[in-house]
Amino acid sequence: MHSVRKIFGYIHIALALLVALQFLASPMYEGDLNGTIWDIVSILMAVGCVPALVFAVVRMREAEDPSDWGATTMFIATLVMSLLFFRLFFSSQVFDSAEKPPYEFRLLMWYGIDVLFIVVNLSVGRYLLQSGNGQQRG
Repeated sequence: MHSVRKIFGYIHIALALLVALQFLASPMYEGDLNGTIWDIVSILMAVGCVPALVFAVVRMREAEDPSDWGATTMFIATLVMSLLFFRLFFSSQVFDSAEKPPYEFRLLMWYGIDVLFIVVNLSVGRYLLQSGNGQQRG
């Protein structure tokens, strides 16, 4: 189980770094290339949200102290990130719903989701690497 946690830990950290690099580099791209790269990154983000939520729930269940703020905060942040991400991802990219927010508001939402994704996945990756090494969480 420890090796699985370490592998997922590295994957989550890599996803966070990928999104961070794309977030910083995307203003340098022209037109369609930017959209194409974000489409690929968004699919990877969708895949990364699910195990992040699973590991946040696992951390909540493993917490010895019911008032463990680290586990609670990680779970809430992961849940909020997943809900916001999938709401916007499904409405704008998967189903092309008529009930999507205006472009400027969608862009602002994506900025928030991207930053939250980076923070949450770095946190999940750090937790998985520490628990995979048998160290105590701090």
